[in-house]
Amino acid sequence: MIVDDVFDKMNKQLEGISKGEVRAANLEVFPRLVGALHSHASSCARCGELYEKSNLYVDDIVAVLRGSKEKRKDFEEAVNEALAHLHHEHKALPKGKILSTSVMAGMLTGLGVAVLAGYIISGDLMGYGALGWLIGMISGWTVGKVRERNLKKQNRLY
Repeated sequence: MIVDDVFDKMNKQLEGISKGEVRAANLEVFPRLVGALHSHASSCARCGELYEKSNLYVDDIVAVLRGSKEKRKDFEEAVNEALAHLHHEHKALPKGKILSTSVMAGMLTGLGVAVLAGYIISGDLMGYGALGWLIGMISGWTVGKVRERNLKKQNRLY
């Protein structure tokens, strides 16, 4: 599988580099992104181009992390371009994006509704706010999980 190969290749190069640097560069999704580009490359010329461009970064990821700001900016632009292409042309999204967005929206909505209800009903903003935040988080998590499961069934999640 291409994703495993990319993970292995990158892990060998990233030995000795702190996890903070890896997280700061958003490398968690990159191998899955390369895999998604590879899977669409045979039917989409743009995915083929983006896959080849991404492979250059896979082969020398340390140069991106330890290189100049310009190199890192080029990498980020390439990743964002690939993410946008997959989203707009193939309706594909990275795993976790829907879930995290749904949880955040649920928490904010739950908090807002609960604070408003607390203000109107009793003036106990903290109690209502905490309860609303919790209910919103659970609701958002449930909605996000269902949506991601449906996307996975449609093979639109990477």
